[in-house]
Amino acid sequence: MDTPWWQELWRRHAHITTPLRARGLECDIEFGLSAYVVRVSLPDDSYLLISPPQEPSSDRQPGDPEGWTATREHPHDQTLFEVLYDSAPSADPGAAHWPQARHGGSAQPLIEAINHRLTQLGLLPHPISPTANPHTVPATPTLRAPDAAAEIRNLGEVLPVVDDRMRALTPLVPAPRLTSAPDRPPSHPPRALPPAQPRHTQ
Repeated sequence: MDTPWWQELWRRHAHITTPLRARGLECDIEFGLSAYVVRVSLPDDSYLLISPPQEPSSDRQPGDPEGWTATREHPHDQTLFEVLYDSAPSADPGAAHWPQARHGGSAQPLIEAINHRLTQLGLLPHPISPTANPHTVPATPTLRAPDAAAEIRNLGEVLPVVDDRMRALTPLVPAPRLTSAPDRPPSHPPRALPPAQPRHTQ
């Protein structure tokens, strides 16, 4: 859905999605319980959910929450569930706070924690260079539509080019020529044998 609202939604989450996409991770934006969440697909079929506080819901704009929570989950293996980061304020004053709570809605420590954990797990398609700044964000992030229509449209544009290249690489083999059979006279049904003549004894 390449609508102005989706473009605005992606723009509001660019500080989260852009550095992750620079590491080769596929990001999408979905609606959670009460707010938009960033879903990050990982190479082992697990995924990250990066979300603002969901309950109670917040009045803050998408992409600018009071804090972030990042969890790793797997659709078939519940043992892979883990909390990578949690800076969301707790509604319970007596609850223990995560160390990241002091960072609030800041994206930089969130991205650092994700990069660190995924590096440990070997799940970063593009590992971070020791000399690279892990917070580098391209000046103009590319907006990616969350539905499959955009992917199909892209494939539709690419496939004709691939087809032309394959045709150029494939040697032209002439089709085998069918040789015609020699002319034969038309076949006639076999003639009936004459009736047997009775033998006369002398």
